[in-house]
Formats: sequence, C-alpha cells, structure tokens
Amino acid sequence: MKKIILVFLTIFFITGCDLFKRDSMENITIITTNYALEYVTDYLYGDNSLVTSIYPDGVDIANYTFTEKQIKDYSKKDMFIYMGKTNDSNQAVTFINNNNKIKIIDATFGMDYKNKEDELWLNPSNLLMISQNVKNGLSEYITSTYLLKNIDTLYENLKVDLSNLDAEYKTSIENADYKTIVVNSDSLLYLEKYNLEVISLDKNNPNYERNLALFQSNLKNQTIKYFYVYENTEITDEADKIIGENNVETLNIKNLKNITDEERDLDENYLSIMYNNLEELKKELYKSN
Repeated sequence: MKKIILVFLTIFFITGCDLFKRDSMENITIITTNYALEYVTDYLYGDNSLVTSIYPDGVDIANYTFTEKQIKDYSKKDMFIYMGKTNDSNQAVTFINNNNKIKIIDATFGMDYKNKEDELWLNPSNLLMISQNVKNGLSEYITSTYLLKNIDTLYENLKVDLSNLDAEYKTSIENADYKTIVVNSDSLLYLEKYNLEVISLDKNNPNYERNLALFQSNLKNQTIKYFYVYENTEITDEADKIIGENNVETLNIKNLKNITDEERDLDENYLSIMYNNLEELKKELYKSN
C-alpha cells in the first residue's frame, strides 16, 4: 500500500495539477503580439493560462528583431494569438514552421482597416471585434462547458468596458469647444469617427502639404495650441520647424503596441492608458485661450 501511495505522489508531483484538468486548454502558455492583444487575451483567459507578449516591455516593436533562441522558445508555447492583418502573420508562419502543433488564432479574422493598422486596436469598436475573434478562437479549442461559460461572461464584461470607453471618447468630443487637432501620424485618423477634424502631418499623407498650411493657419488664428506626437513616430522636418518657430507645446499619445515595466508596476492597462490618451486630447478640445 505504501508503495502504491508513493507512486501516486510521485506522479502527482511530476504532472502537477494536470491530473485534475477539466480540459486540455487549462494551464496552457499563450503568446501574443502587441500589448493590446495581450490585454484582451489575458482578460478573457488569463485565469486559465499564462499570457505574455513576444515583445519585451518597453521596446519599439517596429524595430525589434528576434533572436533564433527566442523564436525556438516561443515556438514551444501552446498557443499563438496574432493579428493576421498586420505583419504578425509572418511571425505565425515562423512559429508554425518550428512547431506544427502550436495552436493559433488570428484575432483580426474578417477585419480590415482604413488608414493604418494601429486603428485595429486604438479604435475601441475594433478591439471589441478582436476580442470576439479571440473568444471564438478559444472556444474552438475548448471542450469544457465551465470554461466556455466563463469566457462568455468575461467577454460580456469586456464588451461593457470597451463600449464605455468608446462612449466616453464620443461624448467628450461632441461636447468639446474645439474640434480640431494636429497630429504627426495617420494612425490617429481613426478619431475622425467621432467627428473630430484630424490634421495629419504624416509624411505619407496625400494631403501633407495642404495640412502643413492648415497647421500654420490654425496657429495664426490661435485655434490650435498643441501638437500631438504619436509614440515612436517621427515628426517631419517641416512640422518640427513650425513647432519650433511658434513655440508649440507637444503632447504624447501612447500607441498601445507595448507598455513599459514602470506602467506594469503601476497597474496601468489598455483601458487606463486609453483614458489617459483622452485626457491629453481634452487639453486641446477644452483649452482656454
């Protein structure tokens, strides 16, 4: 009898809680791409998995290169959730080539964007669609009724959070005294959905020259006070010159592609950062001259 008990205990310590799993999808490791997607995945399934981004905190994702060791280590994870409408799809192919058993979910299945890919997650309505895709993707792999119900409940909670965020942006802009902002990136053109005039000084914007003139005109008329700089995005030389000559104050807008160690320590998350972005926008929308 003692030998039987000893064997059982040995198996228990080797396999851990796997003996009591209700579903093969419990206690899995999930990797995602940008922070916004990590947030959604962790919200929906973090209680039953370890969710991490493949990008270290604080790095500029656009200029980050993975080592061979990182690729091999990430390929060993149980699941990869990515945005197929972006360059993430290339990373998915790499992981699958290294491990054809890794489960995958394309969080942007059936979606598209108008200006730049960032609006897939900056626009709360789009992130809600991403959340639904993640929920549906997880549900295809899960068999436990309990886990499925839990995901549905969490999705409904997240739906309320994102809908409230969207409504807060809409109401704040509707009630604003001023409804024009100047930005350095087309990524912020998604704000036009709220009937906000966004003058973009993105070098690739087809109306770049016209927008430079609009910027100067608004400064002359004192209808613009700030210039919004999208995180990790350069300001063109022409725009920088105008800013310097007119002592225009620049304000930063976080891109939600990644967050810093400090922000994690402060328990900042997608919602809090998006609300912080809104507060920055309000400085222009509700300014006093």
